[in-house]
This record gives sequence, C-alpha cells and structure tokens, in this order.
Amino acid sequence: MFYYRVLFPLAIDRGFVYKSDRHIELGSRVLVDFKGRQRIGIVWSDSEKPDYNAKPILDVPDDKPVITKELLNTLKFFSFYFLSKEGLFLKSALPKKLFGVKNGIDLEVENSNPVFNKRPFELSKEQKNIIQSIKLNEFSVNLIFGVTGSGKTEVYLSLIEEVLKNGKKSVVLVPEIALTPQYIEVFSFRFSHEFLSIIHSRLTPKQKFDNWLAFNKGLKPILIGTRSAIFSNFTDVGLVVVDEENDESYKQDSQPLYNAKDIAIYRAKQIGIPVILSSATPLLEDYYKAKTGKFRLFEMKKRVGKTKLPDVEFVRLESGEIFAQDTLDAIENTLKNNKTVAVLINRRGFSNYLVCGDCGYVFLCPNCSVSLKFHKSENTLKCHWCDSSFEVFDKCPKCGSPNVLQRGVGSQMVEEVLSLKFPDSKIERFDRDSTSRKGAFERIVNDLRAGKIDILIGTQMLSKGHDISQIGLVVVVDFESLFVMPDFRAEERAVSLIMQTAGRSGRKEPGRVIIQLSSEDNPFVEFIKRHDFKGFAEEELKLREALSYPPFKRIIRVISESTSKEKSYELINFAKDKLSKRLNLLGPSKCPIFKLRNKYRYHIIIKSLSIVNDISFIKEQLYSKEGLYFDVDPISFF
Repeated sequence: MFYYRVLFPLAIDRGFVYKSDRHIELGSRVLVDFKGRQRIGIVWSDSEKPDYNAKPILDVPDDKPVITKELLNTLKFFSFYFLSKEGLFLKSALPKKLFGVKNGIDLEVENSNPVFNKRPFELSKEQKNIIQSIKLNEFSVNLIFGVTGSGKTEVYLSLIEEVLKNGKKSVVLVPEIALTPQYIEVFSFRFSHEFLSIIHSRLTPKQKFDNWLAFNKGLKPILIGTRSAIFSNFTDVGLVVVDEENDESYKQDSQPLYNAKDIAIYRAKQIGIPVILSSATPLLEDYYKAKTGKFRLFEMKKRVGKTKLPDVEFVRLESGEIFAQDTLDAIENTLKNNKTVAVLINRRGFSNYLVCGDCGYVFLCPNCSVSLKFHKSENTLKCHWCDSSFEVFDKCPKCGSPNVLQRGVGSQMVEEVLSLKFPDSKIERFDRDSTSRKGAFERIVNDLRAGKIDILIGTQMLSKGHDISQIGLVVVVDFESLFVMPDFRAEERAVSLIMQTAGRSGRKEPGRVIIQLSSEDNPFVEFIKRHDFKGFAEEELKLREALSYPPFKRIIRVISESTSKEKSYELINFAKDKLSKRLNLLGPSKCPIFKLRNKYRYHIIIKSLSIVNDISFIKEQLYSKEGLYFDVDPISFF
C-alpha cells in the first residue's frame, strides 16, 4: 500500500493523507473523498502510514502529472520563502478548471511549426551585440536597461525567434492585463496569433484552461501573461522575459504574497535557461545586482532611428492653478499640429478628498482610514481601497455645516477643466474607472492610434509601455504629489513614473514634456530633465546604503490585523516578543493605512542580512499564529 499527502487549493499546508494500492507520481491529479464529497486534489508528497485508517484514492484520471517535479519543488520553496500556505500557491499555479474536471486530460506533447514574419527593419549594432551575447543554453539574468523607444522589445523578439527555431518555448511576463492586446498585436505580426497562449485573470476559466493546455502541449509555444503565468509548465521552455521589470504589479498584493519576477529567475536557474529583464527604469535592486555582476547589464542609450528623447521643461504653478498658462499654450500648439496630448494625474476621481470648511472634518471611509474620493460623473464618494461607494453629503456629519469643500485634483477634474479650455477637442480619460468595462481599454488605445483622441488624461496607466507615435506632448500635472508616500521607495517610484510617462512622447517625431511644480527645490529635477535614470539610481543607492535599505539589506514585514484594535495591538506585541530575541526590529507601529477593509493593522519591519535563516526563524515562531501575516521583500508599506 502507498500513502500520499493530497493537497487542495485551500489555505492549508501539506494536505491530507490518502492511500492507494498503486504507485502515483507526485504532481498528479487524483479523485478523493474530501468532507463527504468527491473532489480533485494534487498528490503533493509521499507519506508514512498514518495511525488512522486513511481514505482511498478513488481515481487517477490523467496519464501524466499536471505539475512537473520542477514546478512542485518551486511551489514548495516559495511557500516557505513568502511564508504563505502551500494550498494558496497551488490555487495560483493551476487553472481552476483542473480542479473541476474529473475526466482525464490529454497532456501529450504535440509538435507545432511556428511561422516567422520578417522583422520590419534592420537591427542596430547595439541590438545585435546584445542578442549575440546571450547564450540560450545556459542560465543568466540579463538586464536590458534602455531608454524608452530604444528597441528593447525587438531584442527579445529576436531571441524568442531563435528559441522557437530550436524547438523550444518562451514565456513573456507583462505587467498589466490591459497591456496584453498591445503585446498580442506585436507578437502576432512576428509569429502569427495562432502560436500565442494568453493567461491572465480576466479570462474565463475555460479560456484560461484552454491556453494553459495549448502551451503545455506545445501547440502554442509563446506564452504571454501577467504574474500567474509564471506557474506554467516549463518543460521545453528556452527563454523567460519579464518586460517592464520595474513594475510593482509583479508582486501580488493578496495571499499568497509572491513576486513573479523572483520566481521567474529561480525557475530559469533550475532548468538552465536565460532570463531577460527589460526596462527604461529598472528596479534599483536589479540595477545594483547588474552593476555588481550578479546580473548581466546591457545598456541601450539611444532611441531607434533618428528620433531623440523629448525635451523636458519644468513650469512653475501659482497657488490655486491646475494648469499654468505656458502649459495651456503648449497644449494648444500641439493640438494645432494634429498631435495628441497625454496628461498624467496620478489620482482617480474628481477631487482627492472633501473637508468641512468650518470644523475641518475630513470625509473618511468608514472601513478604511483613508479619505473618500469624490467622483463627480457618478455623484458618489468612493474608497479606492475597499471599493465602497457612498452618497455625497450636503452637510458635514460632525457640525452640520453646508460648507463642504473639495480639495485636491483628480483625473475627472482635469478632464472638466480641459473640456472648458478646449471644447472642440476629443478628450478621454485613461484610468481604472474608464477602462473597467470589457473592451474599453482596447477601444481607447485603438482610437488613440487612429488619431481620434486629442487629449488623453490618465493615471499611472499612461506609463505602461505604450508605443504610440501620435503623442506629441506629455504633461505631468502635479509633480510634488508623486513623492508624498510614507515609503522608502517613494522617490524611485515617482522618478520612474515620470520618466516612463515622458517616454510616451516623440516616438516618431520630436516630442515635448512639461512638468508642473510648485518649487524647483526637488533634488531630482536635473535627473529628469536629462532623462538620466542611471544618475538618479546612483544617488539613491548611496542613500539606501546609509539607511540599510534594499538592496543592502532585505526587508520582511510582520503585519497583524483584526476587527478589534486592541486584539491587533496584542498580536503585534506577541510577534515582537517572539522575534526580538534574535532579529533586529523596527516597531511595532501602525501601518500607514491603519484601518483597511474594517481591520486594524500594525506592523513590524525586519531588516535582514540572512533572509532564509530569518524566514526559518519567523516560521518557527509565528507561522501558525492566527491574525498575523508576512510580506517578504515588500514593494510598498501600506
């Protein structure tokens, strides 16, 4: 008799012991009785005979495991590393349909014959050198640090072509679901749409399963997907690309809190293939690793062809202004030249918050300790953290005064102001609100490329790698607001966002960028003027080293949460008492957003020089404690 631990896609570890009279490969789907009903689970590990009568495995529906040994070990390691439940990693790794289909699945590999279309232009010397320097049959991490429009995409397209010619497959991670149509268009031009597998969370369970299966079988050998695509079967994969590698969306912000880029590098190392990290503004930790030789660094300092990076101007805003006159004049001139204006305002809604003009009461979300945002188009107050909506108050709930004032500027207010200034122009918003409906993102991008949009107003979605030649002017509405974050990454995040957004301008013809500010005392103004992210990175790394922040030390957050403020505080102090014997702790303190979705939150910050040892200690001391969770290598501190 054989005994196995069978795991389900639940918030559990290790699974439950079942028995079988036949040997079953680890990673196989099995049908078992679980809590009185038949359910599909995954054979997670071998087990000793338990001291109770284990239930039998009822069926093994497939001829092959759905999880390879390499992926199984990866899931187990990162469950440990990110201090998350194994069952949650299993849930992330496989399409939902695999746990619902009780019939067998044909996993036999089939041959495909990809079609290659000729590239539209000759490679530059810089591009050729990078392509020739990357060996496809050995592990390496290659950071392509290139200015916007320098041809980074063509480098990895050429490498993917070589991989496919060798009979291998490629995985391309992209930061946003909204960007996948653009990637599909680019890849379809080179390789034909029928060879592309697409995986992201907006697909139906059937669509996700069909794409997963087609990639597994080799029918569609190029996988384009958001972070969950990193859990695909890597058998016969020859290259992994992480595009816009600086993007924070590669780190999942709900359980399990994993970073897809870390998993990409780990898996590539296990099977001996290269990884491409591509960005105009790489994450400082990755730039430092490349600079110090852990990664390979390839710089691309010029745009393809004769186009130059756009000129960057800083314009002083007077008190109360949303747009300076110089900015409005530039917008008008750009429109006269039949070019599009892109306007960055990194806040959704109409105004940032409402406040009582008499008593100073700020309208906060009752579920979260953040201000409610006024959405004028819907006449509602919204919380951008828990998505709650409320009717607009006509009186202050504290003092009864009707003197309710709007403070701060959001994308809706910018849209209204520009509509009054340029009434004959076609204006679109490009944010989470305006693109939430199915097909809205594609419609806006298609209209933009067709020249049907005069002014595009967007939040950080504007910075996400769009290659649109129609944009002649980029305007950053509120420079200082981008730096106001209680986070050691605030400056890096702001400078990256500005430089990436600026890069949308002047892709085919000379472009222009106007950044509005209240004061020119910001130390990063000159770096931004010169498009000098490398210079900024060198200065920021000096500060990080002095303060012992990443990449010089690693960070682990321990977070308590409870609907009771007292219980949450008690939990975090329990954690402090357990960890302070051995670890260097900061805190406990309230999280920057103290109340989130009706739970009060405290955190401890640990700066680590021995990350795996410290994770082992935390797991030993706190892992099973209800009400605590952990964020290893956090991207933000909210």
